Amino acid sequence: MYEPHRSKTGRTTNLASCIVATVFLLFLAAGIVVVYFLLFKPKDPKIAVDAVQFPTFSVANGTVDFTFLQYVTVSNPNRDAFTHYDSSLQLAYSDAPVGFIFILQ
Repeated sequence: MYEPHRSKTGRTTNLASCIVATVFLLFLAAGIVVVYFLLFKPKDPKIAVDAVQFPTFSVANGTVDFTFLQYVTVSNPNRDAFTHYDSSLQLAYSDAPVGFIFILQ
């Protein structure tokens, strides 16, 4: 019985085709990422201050005491959900911090 002579070209051809397929898949994945960020570019939320009020304000013995109310509208131009975490407000005078407060949800 005659056995055909097997050469190493079959193995190299398989390895070469696997390498070509891997490079193609990498280029395809990179292209998808580029298209995603060009077409569906994440946008910053739009924050607008609607009103600022000082319902109480008093000055006595060099001490200022006031209540500060701020009404804000936040719109999200993206399709994903927008999450707001607790923030803070810092009052500064001549670039020096004077007051600090946490803003809770």
